[in-house]
Amino acid sequence: MEISELTALLADPLKLIPAIESLEPTIPAYAYDVEPENHKVVSDLSYRPWKEIDVANGVLDDKGNMTYRKEQRDVHRIPSSTQKQILNWAVHMNLSGGIEIDATIRDSFKATDETMLAMLKKTWDDNKLNYTAQKIDRLKKNYTQCLVVWYSVPAEEGFWDGIAPATSKFKMRCSFFSPATGDIIIPIYDQYGAMISCARKYTVAIDSKDVLKMDLFLTDKYITYINASTGWTEEKVTAIAYGKANFVFHGQDRPEYADVLPKIERVEEVDSDTADENQISAFPILAAIGEITDSTGGGAKNTRKTFQLSDGGDLKYVEAKGSQQSATDERKNLRRDIYDETGTPQISMEQLAGSSNIPGVAIELMFLPATNKARSNQEGDLGMEWQRHLNLLKSCMAVINVGVKLSVSMPVKPKFKIELPRNLTEEYTNIVSLVGAGLLSRDTAVKMLAFTNDPVAEYEKIKAEAAEAAKLKAPVVQPNTSV
Repeated sequence: MEISELTALLADPLKLIPAIESLEPTIPAYAYDVEPENHKVVSDLSYRPWKEIDVANGVLDDKGNMTYRKEQRDVHRIPSSTQKQILNWAVHMNLSGGIEIDATIRDSFKATDETMLAMLKKTWDDNKLNYTAQKIDRLKKNYTQCLVVWYSVPAEEGFWDGIAPATSKFKMRCSFFSPATGDIIIPIYDQYGAMISCARKYTVAIDSKDVLKMDLFLTDKYITYINASTGWTEEKVTAIAYGKANFVFHGQDRPEYADVLPKIERVEEVDSDTADENQISAFPILAAIGEITDSTGGGAKNTRKTFQLSDGGDLKYVEAKGSQQSATDERKNLRRDIYDETGTPQISMEQLAGSSNIPGVAIELMFLPATNKARSNQEGDLGMEWQRHLNLLKSCMAVINVGVKLSVSMPVKPKFKIELPRNLTEEYTNIVSLVGAGLLSRDTAVKMLAFTNDPVAEYEKIKAEAAEAAKLKAPVVQPNTSV
């Protein structure tokens, strides 16, 4: 849809809303069923129907044979949390290191650039974006979409103290929406793939009735439409004073685990079938050849049961050969493929047993596929999404504090960090060796080890302690008492 087409339809909601709804993306049904108890191996009786079994009636027929009746019994239903593991690992690798604001302070605008940066960091921390970002990314990776909307609210007294003048009376807040809460986000692109608008369709309760609404976000305003008794009508228009649309759309084409979903479902099927089989044949069957003439023991006596057989009789255990191993091998291969194909680390306590001092390079290799995937995200869509947040917030800060208007053009970008397990013993040994060889300063060494949140203050303490120790070691000069 082109911006001219969209603008022409704004005055006619009865035509506008259907045109927007025609652009509504399809969210896969399985994205709503990510919780294990909602997987089809548990909930879909046509996929895994109940089994029919014969149950003895306790009555013999006229030939002396036991009679049976048919009964329906449920089968084992064993779901997996693999989808959630894939999502959690992907989000963790992307954002567990937080998002820093990397700004270039320009000499010609140093004062305003520093104020702008301070306001951005204050807004970032106030909205807890290092934590909120992970929630947003998780929603995007499961439902393929999440909409973040920024808006201003009155700032509490002293909020901007030491940063912006007292005339700065507002601050920024954000809310995010996704299909997880029943919202449907409809991004609107032009023929060149540029996003020109975005709509949010949702339901609210009014007078105990569900009412459908839609918010349409434009660069200078957002319009709320309501589906009333006469159809769609405009409810209200809210102006946007930032010079930019006040939303950022986070999206991807498919859920993070979409490629391996058939393999996950097969693992659940194998686990459930194996449980059914184990219930029936986990223990071998005793087969008798010939006639059993007598037996003793077993039962309530809790003794080994013995049998007396007629001439030529024999007893043998009968059990399946190979089937269990085949199922085990299939499951192992499926699990390996699932984690490999999604770049998800598969690390268990059994694998780590006895590995208390893994070399740093081995740790990096263990996480290499996940690291490459995260770096690709950070340098791709994820980075662009958070770059849009920063660009929007710069414009917002210039409205809240007109004194930083010149710094809207200050170069700012998100900076990501990938957190991996560390071999601190190895790092410490290497850094100490570099310091001892004169190739690294103690100040830099303290920062590299990152044992403290304030490396500068820590280094000052180290110097003070070293000076104090030097005083204690200084030789005491005895007074000359000779005549």
